[in-house]
Amino acid sequence: MPIPMRPVRRVVTGQDKDGRSVVLFDSAAPNVNVGGVAASAGMTDIWAFQQCPVPLDSTSDDGAGPFSFDPPSRGGHLRIVHSADKPANYDPASDQTAVAPHAPRLRPNGHTWDRGGQNAFSSPVHRSQTVDYGVLLEGLRTLRLDDGDRVLRPGDTVVQLSNWHGWTNPDAPSLMAFIMMGGEP
Repeated sequence: MPIPMRPVRRVVTGQDKDGRSVVLFDSAAPNVNVGGVAASAGMTDIWAFQQCPVPLDSTSDDGAGPFSFDPPSRGGHLRIVHSADKPANYDPASDQTAVAPHAPRLRPNGHTWDRGGQNAFSSPVHRSQTVDYGVLLEGLRTLRLDDGDRVLRPGDTVVQLSNWHGWTNPDAPSLMAFIMMGGEP
């Protein structure tokens, strides 16, 4: 049941050798990951940077690298998350992708902890060594926290400071932009 991914146009600008502003890349973002975190979600990475300050004279395509859930530990990335809504006939008892809640475990990447609680329409509850800025662009999305759920609407913005959280889309598909930057515990 992979989610249909809408191409995200990415216009990257820079400077030519004479210092004039130019378009470096103008196409659908090439780094697309479908179903890597939840069966009903996909992620389009727009750009990544390895460190701050960011070198500004590069003409390389820093949005075309290999997919990694976490941003570079001293850098960050901009990502668009596409999430499907839960259909009316969804039966959690027959969901083969469900993962029951469990004690915290470090993911193989070494930067994100996971507590399970995932199904085809919800991310696992997780915590990464990042500061994340999330802006809901379309639809509805529910942020799951230890102290309860928060329903987000278009334009709502979330700042996450390496806290336990999960995401679900109970009533509508959504499109959400995230800037994730590496942090220190």
